Amino acid sequence: MTSPADARYRRLKQLAESGATADGNAPDDIDRVLELVFEWFRACFRPERAGGQSGIFHYAVNTPLGVRHRYIVVDTGSCTATVAADRPADATIGLDVQDLVALAIGELKGTDAFVNGRLKISGDVFFAMNWIEWFGSRSTPPSAH
Repeated sequence: MTSPADARYRRLKQLAESGATADGNAPDDIDRVLELVFEWFRACFRPERAGGQSGIFHYAVNTPLGVRHRYIVVDTGSCTATVAADRPADATIGLDVQDLVALAIGELKGTDAFVNGRLKISGDVFFAMNWIEWFGSRSTPPSAH
């Protein structure tokens, strides 16, 4: 039986392979892609690795329709994906929607994207580095962990 997380991963992979994220000019298309990505991120969260820590990752995603904002809120073992946060983010991560999808499915490494200028971080860079530890590799579905 296929889990919802596995289905999200497969859908994201299909989007990346088809280039659909680059062509999405309708708000519903962009929002659907972002919803898939951020639910995938939420599903990949590993609370045991966060060690009870908390913080907010703010994503500023460049899309064909302008910048879209999404937040991953980690709060002592729980993780939520949202379009707004109730307090300032610890780190802001800026990138294009195509790179976001590639990052989500493991075709782009965050460190490589950062070094090559495709991913920009503002705020607490050291907090942003927690992403790798707390969310692990997005190249495999959670059921494979």
